[in-house]
Amino acid sequence: MALPSGSELSPPLVTVITPCLQSVDTLADTLMGVVRAREILQQAGEDLEHLVIDGGSTDGTQELLERHTSLHSFCRWQRDIAGGPYAAMNAGLQWARGHYCHVLNADDLLLDPGAYADFLIQGRQRNAALLLASIGYFRRPERYLRAEWIVHFPPPDLTAWHKQLRRGLHYPHPGFMAETDIYRAIGFDERYGLSADYKLMQSLLLRPELARNASICSLPLVAMAEGGATSGLRAILRGRRELAAINKDLGIQAPAWRRYWGKLWLRLARRSSPLSLPNYQGE
Repeated sequence: MALPSGSELSPPLVTVITPCLQSVDTLADTLMGVVRAREILQQAGEDLEHLVIDGGSTDGTQELLERHTSLHSFCRWQRDIAGGPYAAMNAGLQWARGHYCHVLNADDLLLDPGAYADFLIQGRQRNAALLLASIGYFRRPERYLRAEWIVHFPPPDLTAWHKQLRRGLHYPHPGFMAETDIYRAIGFDERYGLSADYKLMQSLLLRPELARNASICSLPLVAMAEGGATSGLRAILRGRRELAAINKDLGIQAPAWRRYWGKLWLRLARRSSPLSLPNYQGE
């Protein structure tokens, strides 16, 4: 069963895709941050759609979505999509109408909706195909950022940047956006249950015609909750095997462990001063 179609008259600037499962305790922050971003985009004459793809929640998530979508028609949701988060993301890509697509997980939130809206608008004005933004890490129930993954501007020489990518340089998926047609054409390889996002991003960034049209934001736009499917020793060992296969397929000459050591180092390198998370429920 497909999501009901939105208006075809004015495609939104961005489609935000949120896969979720048993997310009633965290999803409200995600939803309301997107509401705020849409309000800011509308003030600039742009729009946003939010597609939430639920994997069969029984904890009150679906009831929350029923209430939210009854109040916010730009948000639509689909229930009971089996196959895990990447299957949900692929479903969202098929239904997306926005110029750009952005995957925002149900335990993450927009850290700065105003800067997020500006980044998207500027990306469209620059004809950017790919958008890469910095992110921050937090740990529930804490309400402040513990660490940041800052995305730096690549070298102006595309050949030098591709050498870095082939040696293991990669970017955070919560801060990754791409033109919808490009995103949809490649999609998430569901054979890789933990690393399909890595494969998708590296595949696109290694295409010269796309990398030439990438826009960078060094300001953290998304707050990512620590923990989840890729945490824990068993997940790391499985993920290492997936990364080794992906790197071989894409010609990336980097050890599979590098991605995990990099993430660990980023999370240990804490901010010098706390940065409080927005309280969307208190607005």
